[in-house]
Amino acid sequence: MLRIPLIFIALALLSAPSISQVDDSGQLISITDEAGIKVDVPLCPERIVCLTPAVAEVIYALGESDRMVALSEDCTMPPALLEKESIGESGREADVEKILELDPDLVIAKTGSLFPEECEEQLISCGIPVLRYRVLHIDTLMPMIGDFGSILKRREEASEMSEYIDGYYDLVLNRTAGIAENERAGVYFMSMGHFDWTASSASTVHQRIVEAGGKNIAEDLEGKVPHVDMEWVIEQNPEVIVYSMPASQYEGATPTLEEMEQKRDEIMSLPGFDQIEAVKRGKVYIVDINMASGLAEVVNMLYYAQWFHPDLFLDVDPRAVHLEIYQKYFDMEGVFQVYPESVQP
Repeated sequence: MLRIPLIFIALALLSAPSISQVDDSGQLISITDEAGIKVDVPLCPERIVCLTPAVAEVIYALGESDRMVALSEDCTMPPALLEKESIGESGREADVEKILELDPDLVIAKTGSLFPEECEEQLISCGIPVLRYRVLHIDTLMPMIGDFGSILKRREEASEMSEYIDGYYDLVLNRTAGIAENERAGVYFMSMGHFDWTASSASTVHQRIVEAGGKNIAEDLEGKVPHVDMEWVIEQNPEVIVYSMPASQYEGATPTLEEMEQKRDEIMSLPGFDQIEAVKRGKVYIVDINMASGLAEVVNMLYYAQWFHPDLFLDVDPRAVHLEIYQKYFDMEGVFQVYPESVQP
């Protein structure tokens, strides 16, 4: 009998997902989620309740949307998901009793307080595993894609998706890596629909700004989402302003051009803002908050990079990439989630 060296067996085990036999009808796969918790979940679960929009997107893009029996109402991309049964506005408001009635094999929720710990404990006590993901940056998106490629036995599709996203991400990182500190555009980020709340260096927004070649003017402020005075913003004189538009400020699944234009005009008309370089040069941009999660996150990065350094990204068309993602993974036409799309020099 041919003997296989132990080192090759060990390497094979390390590279494969951890799967353990449950009974004659199913298997479990061990997954370490974004919260860093190792959870045994069913391989190819037939009934999934998803409370995390980015995960719902990826499951759909992997061709397994039929497995999702219910979603939170914030899972709006692609719009086909709106036909699924609703389980609450978001994970924080999820109806746990209704989830239990659906008898799911797996529940996917957001990290931290966005899904109450007591709700998770209630589900686990009933034998329902819970995975947690927030997915606010590409470095959390990529592992999540890999996890669900393994869970759903769609590793080849997941690998292709990861390579596609990573290709554009690397393009941004490679072109902005050598930008000197004094050549980085000063950026003021308006957080979650507020003019006077921003993002410090403790936030994922800061990481996105820096990777795209910008300098976050609020990086040294205390707290992840610090409150600032408008006079302070005027004094800082940012070269670019980015406003994150929440779903509460538009009527449809995504904002209309008119809704975004109106918000941009409001920002540019704030008292004293006519003194700011970003306003003088028209470099005030409105972004649907949903662009900061899921597959569109890489498009978000491309827009940021082009807004901050148009000279380095003249050959890049973020809109075309966004349309390609819509068509490639969702079989749908694109919608506008950024305004204006034209880049100011």
